[in-house]
Amino acid sequence: MKYDLYFQKAKENNIDELELSISKSYSLSFSWFRGELESYTTSNVSSLSARGTYLGRAGYVNSEKIDKDTVNYVIEKIKENAEVNHSSDEVIIFKGSEKYHKKNVYNPNLEKISVEEKMALIKELEKEIKSSDSRISDVELGYSESSDEYTLMNSYGLNLKSKSNSFSIYAQVVALGSDNQTKTGFKVFIDNDLDKFKMKEFVDKVVDETISQLNGSPCASKKYKAILNPNVTASLISFFISNAIADEVQKNTSLFKGKLNQLVASKKVTIEERPLDKNPFFRYFDDEGVATYNKKIINHGKLETYLYNLATAKKDGVSSTGNGYRGTGKVGTATTNIVLKPGKKSEEELFKLVNEGIYITDVEGLHAGMNAQSGNFSLQAKGYLIQDGKRGAPVCLITVAGNLFEIFKDIKEVASNVTRVDDSSSCSVFIKKLAVSGL
Repeated sequence: MKYDLYFQKAKENNIDELELSISKSYSLSFSWFRGELESYTTSNVSSLSARGTYLGRAGYVNSEKIDKDTVNYVIEKIKENAEVNHSSDEVIIFKGSEKYHKKNVYNPNLEKISVEEKMALIKELEKEIKSSDSRISDVELGYSESSDEYTLMNSYGLNLKSKSNSFSIYAQVVALGSDNQTKTGFKVFIDNDLDKFKMKEFVDKVVDETISQLNGSPCASKKYKAILNPNVTASLISFFISNAIADEVQKNTSLFKGKLNQLVASKKVTIEERPLDKNPFFRYFDDEGVATYNKKIINHGKLETYLYNLATAKKDGVSSTGNGYRGTGKVGTATTNIVLKPGKKSEEELFKLVNEGIYITDVEGLHAGMNAQSGNFSLQAKGYLIQDGKRGAPVCLITVAGNLFEIFKDIKEVASNVTRVDDSSSCSVFIKKLAVSGL
């Protein structure tokens, strides 16, 4: 569809600036349980979001219908919404960055593989998991796939396009112990190349995670030297890094306020945002059209930058860092592909360093149990004791508590076991001390 008409109509209707965001997405998902297809869904969705300036005020509109009548609907709604908008928030329509680092990350081979072949893969995965250990009582599997096209254009001639796709495979495995208690293990794999899915490695890891938890019990309540696995580390990093969002700093709700170029974590910690890495999460421009770039947010413990969109950057008199992303309305600030820089020691070497301690593999209740402003947390957890420098007895029904900012200052080592966790990359970390409540 040609969108020139939108800009022509905007000019005719005295809309000073206009920006269009057009998204087209395809998704496929199915789940597999006890040898049968449990659910199957597909969808094709297109949407258009527009914002513009009319009589000096901002007007916004969203439409999931894109046809010959949409242009008139969009223009009228922008005018209507601008007329009743008394907010002082400024609409900033970006003219464009000097340079964009575009890459082709779309994998056309993924859609060439038939649904039947993908189902056969999941069926085979179920068979391999079930046959690996007699204590496995149930297996639930799922496959999901998405393909996304995104176009951003505006009155200044900016015209940016991106196309990406990805798939995920998950397994939820239930095992029954000698005490008749069940334990659940979960693993997910994300990529856009099915050839990278290694079934044996996936099966071995999810089965070990499940079976090794059997016959677990609470441990003694005390402070332990601790290792957090990559999943737990990634969860804590997401809360930690949210303090670098400039909007939170400007509203005085961030504990990173006034800490730029100061130590906020252990010198072992370097956390980067790497939107330009060639993977399914690649983004070369944000939702405002600003070119993204790889950046160190925390470099050897020092906070090097806040994260800005155009509006928050203007308040501080700096440039946007390419972190302007919108949900359904106003542009906010978000990150993509957060990476914890790995260390040189393996996770096994960290176990030897700890010798006696605890290995935390899962935490629950993060949103309820984490105070985002103070950093204080109290979370349900499970994992294993570390005994004689090795993974020991499983522990469950425990609570870990502390302060998020102190945890990051107490990191003594970062492991080399780089692990993809959703849209981030994480590693295990060795914490000097962690309060655990059990028996």
